[in-house]
Amino acid sequence: MVQPVSINTTLNSTVVFSCEGTGDDLSFRVNNTPATNIDVIGKGFSATATNNGGTRKVELQAIAYDNNNNTEVKCQAITLDPPKIVFSKTVILMIQGLLASVADLDYTFINGSSVLLTWTAPYTLDNVPITGYYIVNGLLNITTNNTNFTSATNPDPCILNNVSVSAINEVGIGSSNNISFYYETVPLITPPVSVVPVIDGQQISLNISINVSTICKGEYPNSVTVSILNTDNTVINNTSISTQVNDKIMAATGSTSLITNLNTFIVNVSLSNNGGKFDYMPSFWFSFLGPVTNIESSIDDCSTIDITWTAPTVDDGVSILYYILNIYDAITGSLVDTVLVYGTSYQFVDKKLFIHCYTFVITGVNELGEGISNNDTFSYQRGIINNNY
Repeated sequence: MVQPVSINTTLNSTVVFSCEGTGDDLSFRVNNTPATNIDVIGKGFSATATNNGGTRKVELQAIAYDNNNNTEVKCQAITLDPPKIVFSKTVILMIQGLLASVADLDYTFINGSSVLLTWTAPYTLDNVPITGYYIVNGLLNITTNNTNFTSATNPDPCILNNVSVSAINEVGIGSSNNISFYYETVPLITPPVSVVPVIDGQQISLNISINVSTICKGEYPNSVTVSILNTDNTVINNTSISTQVNDKIMAATGSTSLITNLNTFIVNVSLSNNGGKFDYMPSFWFSFLGPVTNIESSIDDCSTIDITWTAPTVDDGVSILYYILNIYDAITGSLVDTVLVYGTSYQFVDKKLFIHCYTFVITGVNELGEGISNNDTFSYQRGIINNNY
């Protein structure tokens, strides 16, 4: 017996199974039902037979309707004397319909405003080829035989590009996979950047925020390089972080952590996207504050106490946000008042200052938190102020 073979084909095509053998009868069975059965015929199957000198040949024509997918077909040979039935191996009719969507659709910007599209072919049955790919890029429709294509794109960073790719076979155009992107370019003006340190013990986290309200989405940075330097510009730490965009607050944010024992350090931030590196921006200086000096106190009109001090020495670019002034009763040690002072002097009224003795504890505060405190104690007499009580 010449056995039939499995067939892979496309939807709605017509295929033919064949079988040859000897004997008194040779026929096909479809899903173990005779091919002459009216229900089998109704599904698109029809059989023909020939006899050439005792060699019989049967052919089964099948229309590849969708519900005929995975149909089992086999050949049956019957001998009357002696009685005998022989079956061929069971073969399968497998039908490929419209193809699924391509996978791994991605894009890479190349020279000028061109973009390289790449993807992975969808599954298809053996011997049922993919005949091409249909690409829609804006108003442009293209067909290619490859799994990549270089296409022009709109170079305006404010306009969204929408691209779809579909696989084609003899049935037609399959499901599409879609991707959207902006043409990425460097903005003419680098957007404002802020660096906010967060202290946790010896570890400092730097929260980077970029105001993207004035630039297009294709101009957004997608990578931030943060360099930590000491005051002689030696690089202590260098890292790249990705950004997350919050459209509600129009900001791109990222963060990184470092451990430093430097009193003063410099942060350089560099922004980039696939269009290139953004223009240079000034460095950010951070310094742990030392103690204030020259704490002085005087009285005014016998009822007002003036306190002055000298700010701690800081490097250029390091700002002091405010001072915490704690006023203690030097006799009892109890806290009298705590105030935030946005300068290097403070004044308060005490109508009984001549019977009081005060300790002033002053601490500078900047982005890195509270600095080193300093204190001095004063008592007041008419015409005389005693410190270091």
